Amino acid sequence: MARKYYNDNFSVLGIDKGDLPKVSQKKTAPEDEKVFVRYDEGARRYSMCKHSFMRLAADAGAVYKINKISLVNVKVFEEYLETFRVEN
Repeated sequence: MARKYYNDNFSVLGIDKGDLPKVSQKKTAPEDEKVFVRYDEGARRYSMCKHSFMRLAADAGAVYKINKISLVNVKVFEEYLETFRVEN
């Protein structure tokens, strides 16, 4: 049997759910608002393998190297990606 303080049944404790204070949720920024991403995150974001993302980012000129960290400017990458659009 679960302990009472883990139980979601507040009537056991004599508390009405309406009496509980509202807990504010910490809002996190969506990934779309980031300007610079690493290779792994960018590959997940654009649903491609890491190697393809690295090659396209380099071709776009969107790679910034800081010490041993490579960052990709998403805005520059997306502009380059638009050049591959197929018009019907």
